[in-house]
Amino acid sequence: MSNASLKNEKTVSKLRAYILCRFAVESGVYTSWMDDSPLSCEIVSDYLPDWPIPKDAGIIITHMHYRWEEIQTLRRVFEESRVPILVLSDGILEYRNSWEHPDLPDGAMFQPVIGHKLACIGRGQVRMVESWGNVGKCELVGLPRLDAATEHISPINTEGSFRLLIATASTPAFNEEQRAAVIESLSHIKERLEKNPRANGRLTEVTWRLTDDLENEIGVPMDGDPETRPSLSDAIDRSDAVITTPSTLYLESLLKKRPTAILDFHNAPQYVSGAWLINAPKHFNWILKELANPPPAKMLFQQAVLHDQLECATPAKPRLIELIREMVELGRLARAADQPVQMPARILADDQRGFARVESDFDLRTLYPENAAFKDSDVARLQVELAQAVKRLETVPRELNEKNKFLAQALSMLDRLRVRNARMHTYVVNLRERFGIKPANPRRQTNLMDKNGITAEKSVPLAEELGEATTPKTQTRD
Repeated sequence: MSNASLKNEKTVSKLRAYILCRFAVESGVYTSWMDDSPLSCEIVSDYLPDWPIPKDAGIIITHMHYRWEEIQTLRRVFEESRVPILVLSDGILEYRNSWEHPDLPDGAMFQPVIGHKLACIGRGQVRMVESWGNVGKCELVGLPRLDAATEHISPINTEGSFRLLIATASTPAFNEEQRAAVIESLSHIKERLEKNPRANGRLTEVTWRLTDDLENEIGVPMDGDPETRPSLSDAIDRSDAVITTPSTLYLESLLKKRPTAILDFHNAPQYVSGAWLINAPKHFNWILKELANPPPAKMLFQQAVLHDQLECATPAKPRLIELIREMVELGRLARAADQPVQMPARILADDQRGFARVESDFDLRTLYPENAAFKDSDVARLQVELAQAVKRLETVPRELNEKNKFLAQALSMLDRLRVRNARMHTYVVNLRERFGIKPANPRRQTNLMDKNGITAEKSVPLAEELGEATTPKTQTRD
């Protein structure tokens, strides 16, 4: 190692990562990666807008990006442009939180990002945040606290009781009107399950995991003591399907391959879409039926949504660690050159190069179970049948040409018969006029079949047979 490299390593080793979050030691947003941080982490639990930036600060990391004190501190550090700022996205974006949260000032939700980089959890989030004026600030990282979610995925029961988890977000509502809508939605589904506790013929066992005292509000049993009950992750494992209000829990449920419906009586725009969306009571019956027996095409869509909204094909923690390391180095180089901190538009490489991944569940045999063409996996047989089909198709143009010729001959003969019939009709009319004979409209018997399949006889006027128009009888009133 060169002397310059040793000097750089010693310089970096003296730097610290300052985390602006008073509850960082209790939050998976930080505890999921801090032990592997390339820099020693210093948690700043009490900071004011005039918080002095330590001289050994190599990077500032936070997810607190919403209130006046936080924004003012970040803006000051950002404008001094001496220390890189990494903002962590701690979950999904939610429309009401972005635009209808009365406690947040306008624009506080990343409009724009006050920092050098935002660690986004998925491609969909990158697109949305960049559309708010943050081009070049978003990095595709994932969510390190969900890295362990796929370590053990419990199988879903397809027989016996249908185990349904109904949950709400940590903050299910941001004002009283929204809270009333959440209560209404939960009350309706409770009423539905009390009247009919079955879904697709299976008895439903419901686990309620509600927040904000909603269990008491709608009168449902709490899932054990909050201090000792299983984690939400375990609750998902013990379920066969999940219904949740908009929440990052939705993505965790998708990670565990549970059919999951979004319960949203607010009918707000969906930044994160779902295969099942409950906006009204009339949706419960058919959605419960499908959750108990999910169509493969909807499960495929659900997986595609997951991989668009959460970068999870590989663990997120290594990407976050790499991002921190690169930002620290870029900051060190900028200070050494007495230049403001600048970041490239993208630091992390995109293994998919911007393309969408093909889902592992994309299987035509599963997606089209009634189509026999996708059931046969005997390659040799399929090759022979394909060769036969190609050979058969080679004869089709000749056969069509022959049939077209026959059809043309038949149409020509029909035209000649029509001309002959018209001439005969004219000849008969002329004879009647010449000899002063009035049409007698003699009737002949014609066998017809009625709607019940019974043959009956019907008299048909000769003039009608010959194509003459008959004059309708005038009806008179008494």
